[in-house]
Amino acid sequence: MVILVPFLLVTAVFSRATILEIQPVSAESDQKSAPDPLQLQVIVRHAVIEVSYLGQTRAERIDRSSDDRALASLATLAGELKARFPQSLEATVLLEPQIPYDVLVQVLDVLRVKLQQTGDAVEQTELFPLIALGPVPASRQPMRGAQ
Repeated sequence: MVILVPFLLVTAVFSRATILEIQPVSAESDQKSAPDPLQLQVIVRHAVIEVSYLGQTRAERIDRSSDDRALASLATLAGELKARFPQSLEATVLLEPQIPYDVLVQVLDVLRVKLQQTGDAVEQTELFPLIALGPVPASRQPMRGAQ
């Protein structure tokens, strides 16, 4: 008991939990804040990652057949968008059902922080820290028999 108590106290000091605050997607917008100039929306599907933002005519599609290349492409695109819209802090991530949790975490990491290696040090640049999560909305099918 004499050894156990100091051991637990010492290890408790060095352990800490890091919490990433994520907001759910809400239907009503906050009237007090100005709208985000970028309105970045990332849809993670089983085969592709679709990225759309304000002023874009078609969503950019990133093939997920190789997840490493897809995440690298998403990181490059997020960096380019942040350079064009430096004041933008928000992103919305929508997921199809049955997307693995690991993929979600990797997409969130790529959108939240850009890592750059300079010599021996790794530099972190904040991209879009305010991330909202939600499911992909069901596509509306035309009702049969309705004319």
